Amino acid sequence: MSGPELSEQTFALFQQVILREMGIRMRSNKKILVANRLRRRLVALNLSSYEQYYRCLTDPERAPEELPNFVGAISTNETYFFRGENQFAALREQVLPALLAAPSRRGRRLQVWSAGSSSGEEPYTIYMVAEEALRALGWTGGLAITATDISREMIAAARQGEYEGRSLRAIAPRYLQEYFDDLGGGRHRVQERVKDHVHFQVHNLLRDEPPGRGFDLIFCRNVLIYFDRPTQTRLVDERFAPALAPDGYLFIGNSESLLGGSRRFKYAQLYRCPIYRLAAPTAEAGA
Repeated sequence: MSGPELSEQTFALFQQVILREMGIRMRSNKKILVANRLRRRLVALNLSSYEQYYRCLTDPERAPEELPNFVGAISTNETYFFRGENQFAALREQVLPALLAAPSRRGRRLQVWSAGSSSGEEPYTIYMVAEEALRALGWTGGLAITATDISREMIAAARQGEYEGRSLRAIAPRYLQEYFDDLGGGRHRVQERVKDHVHFQVHNLLRDEPPGRGFDLIFCRNVLIYFDRPTQTRLVDERFAPALAPDGYLFIGNSESLLGGSRRFKYAQLYRCPIYRLAAPTAEAGA
């Protein structure tokens, strides 16, 4: 027996919710994708139609509980450890040495924000690379990573910190040995000493204020591609720029660019990676 069908009219209603809650303009050719991703929510709630599910999303009593599940179902969460190795090489060999050379950072923690952290592979990779590099540089100021995602499901998985298969496909064995506990059967869990330095929280990039100020590094990789250009500009100029330390660095995905889309950031020209720094304030920006 075939499952329920998603009509064009109901899909259009879901498109409005996706735009309102996530800032994503879901194209009309994504109807099948949306239907497939929401089908498990119908099953979980014992609903027989997408129309019933939409009514659930707009019910004042049920919406607050279900909207995070809706967002989690729609979100794309393809990630793995050391995705974008060239950026981690730039972090290790150029960015961290430059940051630590500043006298103002002596004796204080290095602060990192991983925005759109999905199931945790990115912030844990940042910790491993940074901890190893900082140790080699003789840094004793400490390291703290704030990792945020819009999906409660992904945040729960990240806190659990257990991985296998494709998530581990690009990680070197030495990192598995030093930073993970082997659970057997190809499954590994991030050690508690690593988790102690990575704080996860549910966060909506477009609606919520940044989780802090003065971050030395902000990673927001493979997230901007889902937004239109005006939303991208608003996100980086109104959210990331105020949250970043004046000499900090913003990392975005290898398929993303801020060129022509931001007045606040300039290309850092490191390893030909999409890494940016704050541009000098202009009279217009300061007006």
